[in-house]
Amino acid sequence: MKSLKYFLSVAALTGALTLSASATFIVDTDPGGEKLFIDNANKDVSDFQGFVGANNSSAPHVGIHTTGNVNTGSGFANIKPIKDGSLTELIFTPEDPNLFADFSFRGQLIDAANGTVTVTVQDNQGNAAQTFTFTGLGGPNDFARQGIISLDGETIQSITLSSDFKEVKQIEFSFAGGHVVPDSGPTAMLLGAGLAAIVLVRRFLKR
Repeated sequence: MKSLKYFLSVAALTGALTLSASATFIVDTDPGGEKLFIDNANKDVSDFQGFVGANNSSAPHVGIHTTGNVNTGSGFANIKPIKDGSLTELIFTPEDPNLFADFSFRGQLIDAANGTVTVTVQDNQGNAAQTFTFTGLGGPNDFARQGIISLDGETIQSITLSSDFKEVKQIEFSFAGGHVVPDSGPTAMLLGAGLAAIVLVRRFLKR
């Protein structure tokens, strides 16, 4: 009986800690934030950098890697594949992985993309990467701003965009700490369930 009680206690405590530590990004229904400025007009590159909030080296730095070499403008500018090239993936890696809590972007897709962009975000809190699929973005014109956001404590270690891009542009990040953690919702409910499990086990142990 003692071993069973010990097992139940450990299981409940582990479950509660796991649930309370859980955090998730969600689709941002009103995306936007601080502009990402590209420091130089780059030609035929796959690695370059940008700065969030201002186009100077004192602003927070973000490294950018592309699959397919690109040309860029300088400033709040476009990222385009080189002539006769392709752009199928972009990875944005903030120098400080605890700094940003949301990300958004605009752009254009080629016909082969079928109007779809996949966004993969890896947080800096040790959770599994999350993947979002944005659809209905096709057509000859720019698609509307798309984005993700964390309201419960996650920050961005890296963001990967995957599709067949004609261009990607107007990247924006927002700083962590500017969003209020909601009083209710999935995370709060999970935390409450975990704490309730601990209470039940403690009652059982007192018998």
